[in-house]
Amino acid sequence: MRKSGLIYPFLLLACWTGLIGAGTYALLETTIRQHLARGFSATQGRIVRSEVGHSVMIRRGIEIEYHYIVSGKAYTGHRFRYDDHNSALEWEVAVEGHPLGSSQTVYYNPKNPADALLQPGVDGCDLLLLLFALVIGVLTSVLWRALLTRLRERSGIRPAGGVRILKLSGMTTVPLGETSAFTAGFYAMAAAAFIAAFPIVIVGGFEPSLRLVQTSWEVVLGAGVPVFMWRVMKKWSGIYDLRIDQASQTVTLPQTAGRRQPVSISRREICGVSMQRRVSKSPSGTHFSYLPALNRDGLQTDSQSIKLISWGWSEEKARAFSQWLSQELGVEFKGVEEEPSDFAAKS
Repeated sequence: MRKSGLIYPFLLLACWTGLIGAGTYALLETTIRQHLARGFSATQGRIVRSEVGHSVMIRRGIEIEYHYIVSGKAYTGHRFRYDDHNSALEWEVAVEGHPLGSSQTVYYNPKNPADALLQPGVDGCDLLLLLFALVIGVLTSVLWRALLTRLRERSGIRPAGGVRILKLSGMTTVPLGETSAFTAGFYAMAAAAFIAAFPIVIVGGFEPSLRLVQTSWEVVLGAGVPVFMWRVMKKWSGIYDLRIDQASQTVTLPQTAGRRQPVSISRREICGVSMQRRVSKSPSGTHFSYLPALNRDGLQTDSQSIKLISWGWSEEKARAFSQWLSQELGVEFKGVEEEPSDFAAKS
């Protein structure tokens, strides 16, 4: 794909992000205001208008009006909740519960009595929509990450493909962990939110009990925090690092690509560096990714290559890193080879 070919995906993703961002902002704002309204003062008011609203083509939202008095001054309110036009809100039920001429409790901001509503507090629907917002937000960030990575790679090849390289006291360390702790934690939360949201809708619709959704959020946070901490400890332990020790002339392979623990081999056994091409097929077509690999002498298996990562990179990044690694080890860069079918099946 040419660099110009990324313009349309970029524009589409920007529009999508704008819509999602605006919706999420409105959801967060109304949820916070609903929560703060629990501290409002209360007075009695009288309903003078109560009906389901109308848009150009369909009925939508709640149209409500009520009069109330605070400190001898008369006010008129028009808000049932801060999200009166939320499509998940049961408008007919709200209208039936607040009939014309009835006396209702009005909750108003003591600092600004004109700021009033009839139903304060967060309900199950608010927290349910936040669950969906979390899933959509994480998916959107994944798309942005992939697109920006592609743009960076197209704009110019960085040294070693942009992989971080640390050199200290004769030891070269290359972190090859493919997911950061924050990213792993958010992925776990998004997965838990996705799994939890649909059973909630099935059981309670879009007006589930507050306790049910609170419990789901506890599960979601409980999934994200342990994964984050686990990933932090793993990264600090160095098990995802490729290490080249000049003193002992050994190379320690990271705990990736099916290895249950880091494995050290002698540099003398390494005869080259290559790129394994992985072929993936989907409804949109055939896709290629590339995995840097070490070629080792005397390996008693069907393959002489040892993959260094589990998930493939773009060809540009994999080539730049493989060429750097071949120079670092003083061996030949052998170019592209097909990923063995047995390895591909296990990946």
